[in-house]
Amino acid sequence: MSSKGTTNIPGVCVIIKKGGKILASYRSNTGFKDNEYCVPGGHVDPGETFKQAAAREAMEEVGLHIRPEDLVYKMTVHRNGAKDIRIDIWFEALAWTGEEKNGVPDEHDHIKWLDLDELPENFVDYMLFGITNIAEGNTYGEFGWN
Repeated sequence: MSSKGTTNIPGVCVIIKKGGKILASYRSNTGFKDNEYCVPGGHVDPGETFKQAAAREAMEEVGLHIRPEDLVYKMTVHRNGAKDIRIDIWFEALAWTGEEKNGVPDEHDHIKWLDLDELPENFVDYMLFGITNIAEGNTYGEFGWN
């Protein structure tokens, strides 16, 4: 019998929309998906719920305070990584307070409101997959599987 196991990494992604636009950060100096746009998101910390993690990531990355109860579930994406399995839970913020700002200038060059109908080609691939699928009404997707 094999003792092979897998590492599962839970993550969150947050859609913040305003007037047909989505708030995105431009990644830099991280070594992962640099020079690409992304929505706020990241790993779930021990002891956090997915909604708590999503609210924390939005505050850390774009300076907006989102109450967990103001996040609505949109989609689960099962991502196949090179050495792990990733589960991303997607939320959309229904409300927030504060002014958007680049909360992590050492990881993001800038933040920008992007037109949802004309997202740039240099958007993180699995995030573009999530945004597209959510727009199509899907609540589950698989990314990176052959």
